[in-house]
Amino acid sequence: MPTESFIDHGSQELFPDFNKTVTPYPANKTIVDLFELQAGTTPDNIAIRYKADEVTYQQLNTTANIVAHYLIANGVKPGHNVGLLVTRDADIMIGMLGILKAGAAYVPIDPEYPRQRREYIINQSGIGVVLTNLPAEQLSLAGAALTLPIWHEDFDKYPEHNPDINIKSHQLAYTIYTSGSTGNPKGVMIEHHSVVNLALWVNKTYSVGANDRLMFITSICFDLSVYDIFGTLFSGGCIVVADQQELMDLSLLATLLQEYKITFWDSVPTTLDFLIRGLESRGPEYVQTDLRVVFLSGDWIPVNLPDRIKKYFPNAQVVSLGGATEATVWSNYFPVKEVDPTWKSIPYGVPIDNNFFYILDEYLRPVPPGEQGELYIGGVGVARGYANDKEKTDYAFVPDPFNNELGGRMYRTGDIGRMLPDGNMEFLGRIDQQVKIRGFRVELGEIESVLRQYKFVDQAVVTAPEVDGLRHLAGYIVPKPRYDRDAMLSFLRRKLPDYMVPGMWKELEALPLNPNGKIDRRALPDITQVQSGQEFIAPRNKAEQEMALLWQQVLALREISMTSNFFDLGGQSLLAVQLLAEVEKKYHKKANINALFKYPTVEAFAKFIGKDREQEVYQSLVAIKPTGNKMPLYIIHGDGFNMSNFRNLTTFMDEQQPVYSLQPLGMDGNGETFDNMEAIAHHYINEMTRHNPVGPYALAGYSFGGYVAVEMQRQLALMGKSVKMLGIFDTDAANLLYKKSLMEKLPQKVIRQIPKAAFIIGSLIKHPADTLSYQTTLVRKSVKKQLVKLGVEKEPELSGIDLNLSKINAKHITALNNYHMQPFNGTLHLFKAMTRIYFVDDFKYLGWKKFALGGVHVIDVPGDHKTMFLNPNVKELARLLQNALDHC
Repeated sequence: MPTESFIDHGSQELFPDFNKTVTPYPANKTIVDLFELQAGTTPDNIAIRYKADEVTYQQLNTTANIVAHYLIANGVKPGHNVGLLVTRDADIMIGMLGILKAGAAYVPIDPEYPRQRREYIINQSGIGVVLTNLPAEQLSLAGAALTLPIWHEDFDKYPEHNPDINIKSHQLAYTIYTSGSTGNPKGVMIEHHSVVNLALWVNKTYSVGANDRLMFITSICFDLSVYDIFGTLFSGGCIVVADQQELMDLSLLATLLQEYKITFWDSVPTTLDFLIRGLESRGPEYVQTDLRVVFLSGDWIPVNLPDRIKKYFPNAQVVSLGGATEATVWSNYFPVKEVDPTWKSIPYGVPIDNNFFYILDEYLRPVPPGEQGELYIGGVGVARGYANDKEKTDYAFVPDPFNNELGGRMYRTGDIGRMLPDGNMEFLGRIDQQVKIRGFRVELGEIESVLRQYKFVDQAVVTAPEVDGLRHLAGYIVPKPRYDRDAMLSFLRRKLPDYMVPGMWKELEALPLNPNGKIDRRALPDITQVQSGQEFIAPRNKAEQEMALLWQQVLALREISMTSNFFDLGGQSLLAVQLLAEVEKKYHKKANINALFKYPTVEAFAKFIGKDREQEVYQSLVAIKPTGNKMPLYIIHGDGFNMSNFRNLTTFMDEQQPVYSLQPLGMDGNGETFDNMEAIAHHYINEMTRHNPVGPYALAGYSFGGYVAVEMQRQLALMGKSVKMLGIFDTDAANLLYKKSLMEKLPQKVIRQIPKAAFIIGSLIKHPADTLSYQTTLVRKSVKKQLVKLGVEKEPELSGIDLNLSKINAKHITALNNYHMQPFNGTLHLFKAMTRIYFVDDFKYLGWKKFALGGVHVIDVPGDHKTMFLNPNVKELARLLQNALDHC
């Protein structure tokens, strides 16, 4: 069966060779075969250097043979698992090869592991023998495992020749236990032929040979060690082992690279970034010209790292690789030649030989190029499964529906990616790093990627700790000189929507790393306070202390700096209403949301509440941005009543452009809103004209607010007042028809079914995930509504602001159902979303042509109905809106 591309047939023409990776390799050979072949070819080459010790290929082969015969004499048979518990020196390679030559599989156990973890690995893998170089007093093992020292008094009594063991290429070579970030670690079982394919691909692609010297810096419990050891030994090259002290001392490590003329570096990005930062702090005098290949994998690569590497290692070719322990180290690669300044991250690249990549939705269907999905890996690298864990194996390793070659299975990585226009994959983060923040799905990796683009941020990690039952975003920063948190936050807000900007921050000298060099998120300090500036300021008096407690309660934060901005902490208009309600309960004083926009810190708001003042004038008018000398813009809310999006909009508008919003009565539970469109518009006009009696006026309405804006324009015209601009943000005028009686809407509903069905089919092809999600949500809502009507289910009991919003929504639905919109004189500016996943009768004008007698000026804006106000789409919306205002 020919290798198929992972994408759909329409896209296959764009990337026909993406998964055409099937290449001959010695599938019947084992790690032992290739090492013994190389040892016979270059017996006198130095295989291992460790401090002053040197081990030739012949010496390594002979010593490993002795260990193999020793293990066989102690009952080890082909197919057994043997634990390898050794310190960081040449015993690593001797032990691995000895175990493999005995026909067994090695299971690495780090000497630094706690006793409980050692015991778990031994028992879970069914290990009967542990090979070690630790002295007896340092061993803390339990279970049935027999502990055998590598070096012992009878060592020289065992044969030096290669054991006569028939090892099959599909036997297990090793079981490596994953980090186990949650629960117990999983033992990944990899066969010989998978390692052979990987190592020979690297050696062929990057011409690795007998003159190469690799700096061995990883733990044997980390799968990067698999290529470092076996790939180098297959080539006749030299493994230079760095001990723990050398790894932690930048000067020693840099000196080793020069002294041993290291040609190959392989690590996670943080390890090399650590070295480069150290060299940068020392000055520009360091240079090493022998390093020619740099492999970086296992974590995000800072976009600026490849160029920084070149400064000190000018001849190095930087390669980004990806994959999984469950797919034999690496499955894809991307040679980094030039860094595109527009990149958010280094591309993930394309599959290596005999590996396949698929980007699939939740139903294992290929997603179109540009859309994100979960990454699956197929081919010869796919592991046998997890040791003694059928349930997890069956979930993670599934039949490959696209290709039955090379094993016919694929691994579910849990990574999120998409296809770039140039045919390379882009890694977007982990599914387990997806969190819900205020109802929005957030990729922590995306925030981290944007943070790393800020020039004064060296490293960054974002987490989502749970505080009092709610998740909040927290950012950890390793700053560069001249770092300023406020400036960094401004940068983030230009790139990301408000809900993706962390409210909790902590600056660190360095990020904690685990033994494999990856960022150890579990070791990050707990963030229980939030501040928007560099310095945390605690409450300084009783008023600030009381106000801070209210803010902490509403924002679900344990501690807040007195100079923190409410909206920077994750506050938005609905939370603002909750805060104002709590303020009224405590202080028996009413305050409008305007006060929070004007006094957005605990310090300022506490002073404001503490002053004797008159009752607030405005009940619905909210000053989003009150300053500027241009004609003010008044925006009417949509169904969600969230004005935080409008605050985001003002960030990209002219600094002289004032912007106000209008919110419904009753959000705070005081007073009742109207169930009549004319009354809603009349109330908003009263608020607006009280603020701006003369005009002229610029109105804009989003979604439901579009109908309100049109009614306001009608009433203002009757009052003889001038509306210079009437803008509508993606409101469909035809919706009014479907709010009418069945007799009124039935003929049109019948007529629209065929084009609607055609649209849904087309939308499923173009935007499968979003369309399916939208249609599923519609069905669920409809089913739930019927179940409630039948008494099978009950409406959820609401309280507080949720109850208030529900009442307002119900009244607005009544107002819309009873509203009969009339044609009006004047031009309508229709800001129409370019992406649409639901059907409309009039895709060009959204039904407004028959109402706006002065014409409809259609302005296409990026995004869909929900995302047009979010980054990055909002920047273009702001530009187009400002242009319309300036020319009206």
